[in-house]
Amino acid sequence: MQIESFESKPLSRRNFISGAAVATAAAAMAGLSGCAQPQTASGASSSAAEASASSGAEEASASASAAESSASAAATTSAGSTVGYDGTGAMPWLGEAPVIDDADVEEELEADVLVIGLGAAGVPALRAAAEAGASTIAFEASTHFNSVASDMAILGGETQAKWGRGEGFIDRDLIISEHMKECSHHGSYEIINRWADVSGEALDWFVSASPSLYFVKDDAYEEIPEEGQKNYMFPYCYPIPETYKWEEEDMPCYPTSVGFSSLGTIMKDNLDAAVAAGADVRYSTRGTCLITDSSGAVVGAYGLNAETGKYIKVNAKAVILATGDYLGNEEMMKFYAPQCIENGIQILSLDMDAEGNLTNVGDGHKMGAWVGGAIEQWHAPVIHHMGGGAGPDGRGVIGNNGYLWLNLYGKRFMNEDLPGQQLENQVEIQPERKAYQFFDSSWPEQLAYFPMAHGVACIYREDELPEYTASGLRINVRTKADIDAAVEDGRCLTADTIDDLLAQIPGMDVEAAKASIERYNELAHAGKDTDFGKTPQRLFPLENAPFYVAECGTALTLGNLGGFVSDADCHVYNNEREQIPGLYVCGAPQGGRFNVQYPISLKGLSCGMCMVFGKIAGENAAALA
Repeated sequence: MQIESFESKPLSRRNFISGAAVATAAAAMAGLSGCAQPQTASGASSSAAEASASSGAEEASASASAAESSASAAATTSAGSTVGYDGTGAMPWLGEAPVIDDADVEEELEADVLVIGLGAAGVPALRAAAEAGASTIAFEASTHFNSVASDMAILGGETQAKWGRGEGFIDRDLIISEHMKECSHHGSYEIINRWADVSGEALDWFVSASPSLYFVKDDAYEEIPEEGQKNYMFPYCYPIPETYKWEEEDMPCYPTSVGFSSLGTIMKDNLDAAVAAGADVRYSTRGTCLITDSSGAVVGAYGLNAETGKYIKVNAKAVILATGDYLGNEEMMKFYAPQCIENGIQILSLDMDAEGNLTNVGDGHKMGAWVGGAIEQWHAPVIHHMGGGAGPDGRGVIGNNGYLWLNLYGKRFMNEDLPGQQLENQVEIQPERKAYQFFDSSWPEQLAYFPMAHGVACIYREDELPEYTASGLRINVRTKADIDAAVEDGRCLTADTIDDLLAQIPGMDVEAAKASIERYNELAHAGKDTDFGKTPQRLFPLENAPFYVAECGTALTLGNLGGFVSDADCHVYNNEREQIPGLYVCGAPQGGRFNVQYPISLKGLSCGMCMVFGKIAGENAAALA
């Protein structure tokens, strides 16, 4: 079957899609085992595009990940109370497995490996399984494969060695330890350890499918020859600025990540490699339920063909769930991330089918749960605050930089020297869930002292970047034209006096704000923040006109990551912590990767893990053939 090329889809404003009908507590506790079929035991399947995230979402594209809740592209949550776990074991979002009659099956196929979902994890899984010699089929709910991320966190490997970042460049044990701390030790050390061991080798394999890929050489911002401008790869934080000592940061962003000008191009090359190795791709086919045998092993799945309304039945030795997260399912969000609903956090998702419906609605989570898969308890919303006044490109006016931040009461409320994920946490607890970021005309020379991290403006340029510059590289750069455009668009306010600036902010307690600014300036001149403990390196007084302020509301949820209890070989476990034979998971439905909140120390870790464990899942599933 001919593979469709990836096409960027425009963002749209839409509500959450409701989850399936609420199941009774008794049915949910019983652990429904797969699809129901007249007089037979069957199973369950599901498809949604694994792309982000993750965000990704896993981790989304740089422009998408930066957008604020006020952006017109955002999807909105609907009103309603949250649900949450009630202590009974019931999962009100689960619903009952569908009943599928043989008369509704239009085609029955045989395969060694069935991959459900073609995104950041599913595409590598399909290629790895096909190249291992397994006969492979893929279901994808969308009309195309999905790729919305742009970065990957990687340790070592020959590709990284091109930039002097091969084996031994950075302390892997330090990185693993920091990741476990950021996830409050709810995650799996085994999984993050495997990523650290094999991610470099996996990246080498992944990019080998793209012969047109151009590698930057000496500088992430170097001039790219015309033939390489559409498809190039670069290392972040390269070379490392002299002012950025990541080893001395309280919350470092490690210089380990790589970025792509067009990850979609590399994904298509990988998918083409899978098809060349014999993979059969079925688009507009949503995985519906897994099929199990009498022992409980997964032996296939059904997929619903959106064009015909009929089912495709695939008998397979192994099934890989790579179906993305459940960001578009409000009932699941209420259950696993009720604070996001309570706080009115909007969502941003690009995973859609031909009719414009979100496909990351937890189908894979449902089908795995129906056959007894255990879902981990602690899930991680991905909410990167990129600073106030995000423009069409998703960049905040001056990034999420730790200048002076005040709330509507005119009070300073935090040590502003925080990464975007933690900034979001602080903004959410302020009056009206709103804050204001102040800076003055000295910003061009001050940028160099901010960390080279996700969402931070730390490079000043006189000239605009070339049009072909990757979106990820634009995040760290600001020009005078950028600030002028933000003022002209109303995303940033400016004035020649503090009084005039504060007078432009509706609802601001002006006198309290003036007192806070005076206090902050005193601390800056003293070189010690005795109020909140911010590093003197970023303790800049607000005193050089013109003055600027950007309003900072809540950011967007780019994904909600949490999935099945798994291991580093991508097996899925049931509630008795026993492996479910024939079932594998990678990407957002794989548990043990992220918990509580998305870590910020490794840019693009979610997408990097999708690629790494997609490859592992494909290889291990093929081994059953």
